[in-house]
Amino acid sequence: MRFTRMYHSLRLLMLRRPAKRAAYLKKNNILGSMGDNCKWGPWLLPLYPELIRLGNNVHVHKTAKIVTHDFLNRFLKTRNPDQDFGHPEKLGCVELMDNVYISMNVTVMPDVRINKDCIISANSVVTSDIPENSLASGNPAKPVGRFDMFMALRKMSRLAEEINR
Repeated sequence: MRFTRMYHSLRLLMLRRPAKRAAYLKKNNILGSMGDNCKWGPWLLPLYPELIRLGNNVHVHKTAKIVTHDFLNRFLKTRNPDQDFGHPEKLGCVELMDNVYISMNVTVMPDVRINKDCIISANSVVTSDIPENSLASGNPAKPVGRFDMFMALRKMSRLAEEINR
């Protein structure tokens, strides 16, 4: 498994465009599932990529990190060997539903679902589910606005630019 992940990561390094990386991942069934019109920015594959599911029109920035596991229980066991913290490695699925944009330096933790029509702003850490039609930000990421309102503001801004020309 380690060799296969390394091989696919090297292949991703050779593909310069996120759309081509997404097409490679989809063609080789590397992620759990992937919809249409996706863009995958990261050059390295996370551990357990089969636990990642992408809907349609999902864009992940190249500096974003999607985490599907943690070794915190193993660390705690080394600190307190006589206590039971459960399985040494915790695994969790990450689901990015339709029309999701993950900005730069975002970290998505295990067992998270980002529902459709969401934008996660830069430097956010997503530790819990994000509701539909949200603009989320922060550490931990929480909804701070609405996707539909953000789109309307962008459209108005574009119209104002055209009028001022």
